[in-house]
Amino acid sequence: PQQTRVPLSIQHPSNSNSAWGGARGGINTPANPSGKVFSEEELLAIADLVDGTDIVIFTDEVYEYMLYDGRRHISPATLPGLAERSLTIGGFSKTFSITGWRIGYLAGPADLVNAIGLISDQVHICPPRPLQRGVERALAELPASFYTELAANYEIRRNRFCDGLLEAGFTVQRPQGAYYAMAGYKSVLGDVEPYDAVLKLIDRVGINAVPGNLFYADGQGVRTMRFHYAVGEKDLDEICRRLRSLSTGG
Repeated sequence: PQQTRVPLSIQHPSNSNSAWGGARGGINTPANPSGKVFSEEELLAIADLVDGTDIVIFTDEVYEYMLYDGRRHISPATLPGLAERSLTIGGFSKTFSITGWRIGYLAGPADLVNAIGLISDQVHICPPRPLQRGVERALAELPASFYTELAANYEIRRNRFCDGLLEAGFTVQRPQGAYYAMAGYKSVLGDVEPYDAVLKLIDRVGINAVPGNLFYADGQGVRTMRFHYAVGEKDLDEICRRLRSLSTGG
């Protein structure tokens, strides 16, 4: 089974503040759950879209080093028309495989960052200092090859896992970045709601996933589930074997 990517243009009828109401933008690149990586052309189109407004854009870039097929990460904050309105959110839990440490950062125009800092100080406590020191050392000492090898290793896992999904009868669009795959399951698990499909998957082969409709404002009719492949090679091979058994009855 195959999926076809259909390009969509970025359009809005007006660039006035009133047309946007109270909405503010958010960009996740590379994206969870789709694996979408925004190109420079797409980001500049967004810059044109918000020109003349006071819109603030939050960007989530925690998967910035997990890019495939020669793609490169472009932060909106580096582009004209977006730099002065972008608040960049980054983190180290994915890059350094320390998801329990919950260490990240926010960067942007000083007036916006200072205002957010006043609120942030009231709602959470900073990570323990030893963990901050550990991240500081990683940033200072890890060579550039660490990041390129990280992307290369994840690309191998992506290919292996997506091949396994296709062999099992799922439909999947290979992600451009991050480490998630959204897969269509109708031909394997039936035309059932995503939550029920996930329960069926757990019951039959002991593999969990996230119901795909949770990632939609209106998930009516969605028949996908989200997997992640941030696991070791042996585990990944076993997962693919179990998925293939769904179509073979083994």
